[in-house]
Amino acid sequence: MTAAVIRAIFEYQISEDRRLWNEAIMPLPEGAFTLNTGYSWGTLQRECAHVVDVMHQSWQRVHGIRDTTVAINSDDPTREEIRAGWDIVEARWARYMAALDDRTVRREVDIIYRETAMRTPVWQTIFHYFNHNTLHRAEMRQMIAQLGGAAGTDVSFGAHCIGSAGRSLQRRPSPRPSAPSINGS
Repeated sequence: MTAAVIRAIFEYQISEDRRLWNEAIMPLPEGAFTLNTGYSWGTLQRECAHVVDVMHQSWQRVHGIRDTTVAINSDDPTREEIRAGWDIVEARWARYMAALDDRTVRREVDIIYRETAMRTPVWQTIFHYFNHNTLHRAEMRQMIAQLGGAAGTDVSFGAHCIGSAGRSLQRRPSPRPSAPSINGS
């Protein structure tokens, strides 16, 4: 695992998170944001607060902070408060990613996960954060669809890379085996 690959996946995650917020979460009526759908965390409000908290806790873990805290300290945060907290945590991650190098990716940190102390490479903690966000984006899209909103879907990582060629990952032509000619030569 390299820092460059992790940065490319981070760019994808952030792009999809922002797209979800801008195209699907923010346009919903306020009442829909706090309506219990009976799915996952129940409300988009609780789901979004949970995701930003885990983003924050993952950031703390890669810095070796064992006793993690939450980013959203309110029991009843508004959409704007959650989004502001999300933006703060995202900016912290962006600064971290800009400085990330291959040695740091392999560095091990002591963390506590679900009350279990463990030692893990930084890249595994980062990938947990990525996978967690992907899972919850899908759950949020399901909730938005249940609420009658325009849920949309994530852009595939491949399509994202093609669209961002020249920034983090270079699009390379795939080698094609030469096809036999009709006359066998």
